[in-house]
Amino acid sequence: MLAIGVDGYSHEFIEVYNKDLKKDKKLNELGITVLRFSDHQVLKEMDNVLRAIEWFIFEFEKTHP
Repeated sequence: MLAIGVDGYSHEFIEVYNKDLKKDKKLNELGITVLRFSDHQVLKEMDNVLRAIEWFIFEFEKTHP
């Protein structure tokens, strides 16, 4: 399973970033892969974000039939 997160500016705050990493690790142990973007990245680079999501899904489907 793939989860895509858009999570504000959390990566600017080390405490929140570390919590995100722990959460992502737990999700990964459950078979959920997280692709995380900040909302700033999404607004500034929407085309690139969509291409990254498309590529990630393609790669994910190759390894998770």
